[in-house]
Amino acid sequence: MSINTSWKVEIGLISSKTNFTSRVMSMSIDQSVDVNVVGRGQCTITLLNKDGALTPGGGGTYTSADWFAMGVFVTALTNIGGADTETTVFQGIVTDFDLIDNGVFSTVTITALDGLTIVGKTAVLTDIPLSGSTDYGSLMNVAIGDARYQLNYPKLGKSTAIGVYNDLTVDGPFLGYAVLTNVYALNQSYSTYADLLQTTVVPSVNDVVYATKILVNGTRTDYYLNITPVTMTPSSTNRNDFEFNPPASLLGSKLPFDIDGFTQSFNNDELMTQVNIKGNFPSATTSNAVSGDIGTYGSRNVSFTNTFVFNQTASDAMANNLINRYSNVKFVPASLGISAKQVKAYAADAAHEKWRKLLGIETGLWQKCKITWTGSGAASQTKDSIIKARSINVTPDNTYVSLHLADWVNNHSFILDTDLLDQDRLG
Repeated sequence: MSINTSWKVEIGLISSKTNFTSRVMSMSIDQSVDVNVVGRGQCTITLLNKDGALTPGGGGTYTSADWFAMGVFVTALTNIGGADTETTVFQGIVTDFDLIDNGVFSTVTITALDGLTIVGKTAVLTDIPLSGSTDYGSLMNVAIGDARYQLNYPKLGKSTAIGVYNDLTVDGPFLGYAVLTNVYALNQSYSTYADLLQTTVVPSVNDVVYATKILVNGTRTDYYLNITPVTMTPSSTNRNDFEFNPPASLLGSKLPFDIDGFTQSFNNDELMTQVNIKGNFPSATTSNAVSGDIGTYGSRNVSFTNTFVFNQTASDAMANNLINRYSNVKFVPASLGISAKQVKAYAADAAHEKWRKLLGIETGLWQKCKITWTGSGAASQTKDSIIKARSINVTPDNTYVSLHLADWVNNHSFILDTDLLDQDRLG
């Protein structure tokens, strides 16, 4: 057998989506995540409109559609000869609608942004109702949960005037974090959720946060998140390790990659030689951590000055954590490409699960990948990286996935019970 890949594209209200797959001429999806930065996702789809059905005011099926109240729901369909397995790749809300029509031929290009980006623009109209210390899980529940009643989220066809973020307890492969007593909040207002998340919550323990799905919950719409807190390493039960080898040397669940699209570079874009952290607790002072490498690389300064840290000790720990991870430069894999045609031609059936998880929004980002390659005139090398961004380009003929990589050693915490000394665990 072989691994087959196709797509389903739905557009519409969350309660009544319409399958637009037959109209899709091309599609691109760009998604990125990083430490201390709220992740982002964008999907651009070009639809065939030769029948005029999508033309506003043109008398077709969707002549009066309110496109900016609609969602875009993209699903990968994969199989090894049997029934399709459906994997969510992107869910977001329409933000642009561009029509090209010369009277004979017509297309519509729709752009959608992920739910967190959209809702992040919504004003917060209430104080965060916390004072004193609390654990990180409770803070996230309140900051992204209880304050929801003051927000006017996109409805996507639901009967109530609001949607909500879930409380980070029921969805996503990175949840189930330990209780952490290192956050602190005063009763204070933030102009938008983007401000709250980006400047206070996410950097408070060096998090990775990004949007995943939009789902119906009773009479409301829930916008779901994935979060990897503190350790920057998914739990063992939810971690998805990928292995990439050139097509000629594939075994088991390993995936092929296009050696011509493989790049390496120094990771100096991650470099930090000076970090300044300040909490918002009473009498907070700025914690400064300076690397000894500042004399080599110069000052690469990063500052977070309004974070939910509990006390000065936690503030110092944040600064030192960032310096310890990012104060030196390594030569590492930077990007690689893989296509559905390559997977079909070279990967074993055992790689089906890995391929679909690589495409999934919940399972393909901020995951470990092991890459083996042989350079021109060089010895074979194997290095571990982490997937921090990807671009998925779909045509009727093929699907091509470009992965943007960061160094695994810098971007994870030690994992017990593995066999990689000096990398996955202390040894």
